This record gives sequence, structure tokens and C-alpha cells, in this order.
Amino acid sequence: MSRAIINGLRRSWRTDLFTAEAWQNDPGATFNPGEAGGYRVLTASAPYGAYLKPTRVCDDDNPRAANEKIVADLAFELGFSVPPVLLYRRPAPPAGEETRCCLSLVMYPEQYEWGLLWDISGLSVPVRAIIRGSISRYSDTLALDLLIGQTDRNNARNVILGVDGMDLADSAFLFLDHAYTLNYGNRWSGVGWQNIDMVPIPQLFRDSLTGGRVREGAGKIAALSDETVAGIVQRIPDDYMTATHKNIVIAGLIGRKARIPDFVARNF
Repeated sequence: MSRAIINGLRRSWRTDLFTAEAWQNDPGATFNPGEAGGYRVLTASAPYGAYLKPTRVCDDDNPRAANEKIVADLAFELGFSVPPVLLYRRPAPPAGEETRCCLSLVMYPEQYEWGLLWDISGLSVPVRAIIRGSISRYSDTLALDLLIGQTDRNNARNVILGVDGMDLADSAFLFLDHAYTLNYGNRWSGVGWQNIDMVPIPQLFRDSLTGGRVREGAGKIAALSDETVAGIVQRIPDDYMTATHKNIVIAGLIGRKARIPDFVARNF
């Protein structure tokens, strides 16, 4: 039942821009906030709540919440394993904290950071194969990270394994944290978007990548219509991302998605 609810939320959160619900702090949460700050919140429609971020104030060159929403919507269109995101105007935050926030849906009752799996050298050969095989299924997600210019994937906390103890067959690796992507720091201005570099990733993920799956991901990205890309970005409110910044993001995504297959073919 919870999986059906979560799948419905994935679809509705792609359609919607802002949440229409009231959210309250989760008093039992044990999340350790990242550098931008954040905390877990609850509402009736979300079985496991959501993670609210950022609490740290963002300047125009670093629109964290907008970046998270844009990447989540792109991932939904492409079928990549990224939790859905809604924008959220945080009411009456503490002085000096951000109001322009977003909510990232918590999709499983149990979550484990992939950093726990990075060192598998002491495990038996079959167990190492199981872990690498499981992560390999997400090789296509690397193509999304290349598209958006992810700089923070080599991070022990930025991919999680979601598990439902009542249905162990229903588990997934989920790729998180897309604040430092797209035109953050205005790095895509001019011809900056043309610079496509290999995403920094942990050695375990690098060793588990399957070239064919990465190429499949690149092909899906190249086939995504320019209109879909532009629509995802343009609907972001100007106070979350300036009009100038949005134009740079649109030009960068459209230009980069045509280049990703060649980059992937040369490197995988």
C-alpha cells in the first residue's frame, strides 16, 4: 500500500511546483544536516515524510532549492532514481535562515547511506559481487550527473539505499543532493556550459559501472525534448532563480544533452 502511495506522490510532485500542505517538524528524526542545513518534516499524505532544505540563506548564484526541483523533475521524465521534490516557502523561520526551501520526499521507512558500502575489500567474493551488481543497475544515473554537472557525488551521504522491511524486494538506491549542479556559482555563463567533465564518484561506483547502461542513459537524455527542458526550468519562480539564471540553465541543459552521448561513447 505504501509503495502505491509513494508512486502516486512521485507523479503528483512532478506535476506540482509547490506543496499545498502544512508540514511539521518530525520530533523523532535523526537526520544529520548537510552544509546547507535541513531537517525532516511530516504531513498526512507522505508515509515517511520529507526532508526540508536549505535552511542556510542562498544567494542568486546558488539557488539550491530551485536546482533540486529542476533535477528531480528531469529525473522523473528520464526514469532515473531521484526522489521527487516540491518547492516550499518556509513560514516564519528563525532570523537569518532561508525561506525559499524545497521538500525532498522520503521514499522508504529505512535508509542507509552508500558510504557504508564503499569498502568491500574484507567481504567474500559473492557478497562483493552482490553489492557491485546492485549498484551497477544504476549506471545510467551517471549520465544524468554528467548532464547537470554534478560535483558532489563522491560523498558518502549523497546516495542512499532505501529499504522496506515488509517487502525486501522493494528496495532502491536513490541519488540525492543536487544543490551544486547546473549553473551554481554562474559557472555555465557564456560558453561555460560546454565544459563536460567526468563526475567525481567513489571507487566502488566506478568499478561497478556498466558501459552499456551509461550509454542507455545518455541516449534517453539526448531524446528529451527541448520544450520539456525549458518548461521544467521556466516555471521556477523568479525569487527562487532569477530570469537570467534560468535562461543560462535552459541553454546549458539543451546544449549539454546533445553532447552527453559523445562524451559517454568516448569514455565508456
